[in-house]
Amino acid sequence: MHNILFALLMLSAFVCGGKNDTSSNKENIKYKDTFVTSPGVKPNRVLLPLPESMLWVFGRNSSRFDPGEDDIAAAEEILQACFSKESSGTRNPFFTRKLENYHRQFAGVILENGDKVIWINCFCYVDNEYFRRWKEQFVMVDGGGNCFFNVKVNLNTKQYYELMVNGNI
Repeated sequence: MHNILFALLMLSAFVCGGKNDTSSNKENIKYKDTFVTSPGVKPNRVLLPLPESMLWVFGRNSSRFDPGEDDIAAAEEILQACFSKESSGTRNPFFTRKLENYHRQFAGVILENGDKVIWINCFCYVDNEYFRRWKEQFVMVDGGGNCFFNVKVNLNTKQYYELMVNGNI
């Protein structure tokens, strides 16, 4: 239930989050250019700034931060551990999927207690019209099954939390 509420809140924040704000567009381009072209960064990953309207999802007094390549590499390690753990056992939300086939969007947040958190939004489609701007804006869908999931990773504690795998189409 918490994951459904979180997804709905995230979706409403994106929908209501100021699409006409041209400074956000410039910021997206800046992030895209500096992160995607960095050495060692794969083309299916992008760093995007979290809209100010979404900071409340991370708790009071949270703020955005610009993760560096080391932060993203640490987040990727935690994501790999998450994927491996959640793919084992009796209930596998990623049945038949491989982590390397997912595109990823990263957003950095510093929590009130000072912990650095990276929100990772993962999806496996980019071939239709809706996804063509995935390197400039967050992808949010309703349904879609395990092709879409997101998770928060705490770089300070090296833990993941609030994994949300989408439901059936």
